[in-house]
Amino acid sequence: MLRQISRSNFGRVAAATSLVAGATFLAAPPTQAQSDSSRVAISKSEFTPLTVSSNVQVGKNVHLVTLDFPNKTDSLGMTTAGMLMVQGEKRDGSGTIARPYTPVSRNDTLGKLELVVKDYPGVGNVSSHICASKPGDKLGVKGCFTKIEVKPNKWKKVGMLAGGSGITPCLQVAEELLSSPGDETEITLIFCNQSPSDIFLKDHIDALAAKSGGRFTVHYCVDKAGVFDFWKGLTGYVNADMVKKYLPPPTDDSMVMVCGPPPMYKAICGGKKFEKGKPPKQGDITGILGGMGFTNANVFKF
Repeated sequence: MLRQISRSNFGRVAAATSLVAGATFLAAPPTQAQSDSSRVAISKSEFTPLTVSSNVQVGKNVHLVTLDFPNKTDSLGMTTAGMLMVQGEKRDGSGTIARPYTPVSRNDTLGKLELVVKDYPGVGNVSSHICASKPGDKLGVKGCFTKIEVKPNKWKKVGMLAGGSGITPCLQVAEELLSSPGDETEITLIFCNQSPSDIFLKDHIDALAAKSGGRFTVHYCVDKAGVFDFWKGLTGYVNADMVKKYLPPPTDDSMVMVCGPPPMYKAICGGKKFEKGKPPKQGDITGILGGMGFTNANVFKF
């Protein structure tokens, strides 16, 4: 199947899928009247059932799922960078479980939220539950919870390393800063995927970069280009040379944000620290970034 995708077909597929998702991200800010009448739709203490209004596949095993709030004037009430918990059925049918997800819709979007979720067939629990949902289904959502507060000009430069669906918190931060009046933060993203055909939301990301006035720069990196002989981006796993060339150095006014699968964390910055019954902690900075002198002061693990 992969060998049958030509350069032109790849472009059309990428454009079609990312335009579907990207078109909904840049919602117009609410009017003052809407802002005054809005209320926060979900709770931090209990799961709120939200109705699935749309489920669109935007990439290989990647879905854009829209959840409607009880009222059209309700808001998410999120502080960037924030996340929420989504409840789903366990694969073995033994009950429910909850996992964290990052909304990709703007916080000023009223009446709904949007999630980009990657399914892991045969393995995922909540991810498979979300991706299999149909319009009219209910999903339990709780939050939002702030992971790191992002403010205009908090840092001079922000670097991002995202792997696969780890792009979602990075996009949330980028959109927040790029839409903030007076912000001058320079943002650089290295977005890693297995192959060119795995890259999703590319048109949306490219549009953000094009409209940023040079403030947002994106470098796509794939494990292997394979049959895509037209590939001109980065190839191979992220290494120290890539970090040194494209991302800001460890300084007091810079921050590097990382989000991806566990092997990526291990190689790039070390994993987060998990203790039973406690929220995850950042853990020590090891891996490539640790070896380059980065510390917890200038690295954040989503």
